[in-house]
Amino acid sequence: MSNGALDRTTFEAIEAYVLDRLDADERLGFERRMAADPTLRVEVELERENILAIELGGMERMLKEVREGHSEQREQGGGWTTWLKYAAVVAILLSGALWFTLRPSASERLFTEHFAPEPGLPVAMGSTAAHAFNDAMVAYKLGDHDEAISKWSVLLKERPSSDTLRYFIGCAELNAGRPERAAPMLLTVADQEGSAFAQKAQWFAFLALVRNGDRNAAKAIRFSPGNPYGAKAEAILSELE
Repeated sequence: MSNGALDRTTFEAIEAYVLDRLDADERLGFERRMAADPTLRVEVELERENILAIELGGMERMLKEVREGHSEQREQGGGWTTWLKYAAVVAILLSGALWFTLRPSASERLFTEHFAPEPGLPVAMGSTAAHAFNDAMVAYKLGDHDEAISKWSVLLKERPSSDTLRYFIGCAELNAGRPERAAPMLLTVADQEGSAFAQKAQWFAFLALVRNGDRNAAKAIRFSPGNPYGAKAEAILSELE
């Protein structure tokens, strides 16, 4: 570990998490601990790096042994099993290198750790006054974000100043994995004085910019006094520094 200061239980929990040995409840509990503990998140990343280094080191030793074994067999007339061993080692090495290359960036990791989708508004059964809006909200709650965006966008053309529509379209874009589309919508609401959605829009716009790797724009968001997400945003920015 980084400094040997972690207790054995925490160390074993980190190792089990990284090696995917936790059941669903244990994993959820550990991820909640990480969300509240920046130091623990750093230790988890260090453990991932350590395990990968050990695996790659082990593969190098295996490759050396196979190479030496191949030399001996070639002197004795060769053998196809050696080539199978080569292929297996190379496949494992490529898998490790691919994981290392495609591993999530710090921005992606922090977004995943802190993002919880907006649950949406209750839908009043039998109400006809806001049928079109509620129809889209049902689609949103069912996870059909493109359908919700399509329906809310029609309403937004009729009511372009609606902070409610912009907020939920932004949330749906973020849920659908399109932070570049979500950020402009949410920033408009975040800056709208008096909007009931302003504080949460600041938070989701911040996360969208973090997910998009736009650190400077994320830093530029000024959380309003009393916004409960302000401290979390500062902690995320400190990790990105």
